[in-house]
Amino acid sequence: MIEELYSCIVSQRVVLTFQDGDTLTGVAELSIDSTRVKIRTVDGLVWVPFEDIVNVNRLITLQ
Repeated sequence: MIEELYSCIVSQRVVLTFQDGDTLTGVAELSIDSTRVKIRTVDGLVWVPFEDIVNVNRLITLQ
């Protein structure tokens, strides 16, 4: 799952699903913190610990 997030770092939109069932949609960004992922959402920057994430989906725009 962490490898999937790292492959999305090139400005791809992702949907993260958390242990409690909540989801977060945004753009994964490069971070030097090895315990959390940085996601840019419409509400701002969010830092999410890897242990809280249970699923990662990539959103790919077809043009």
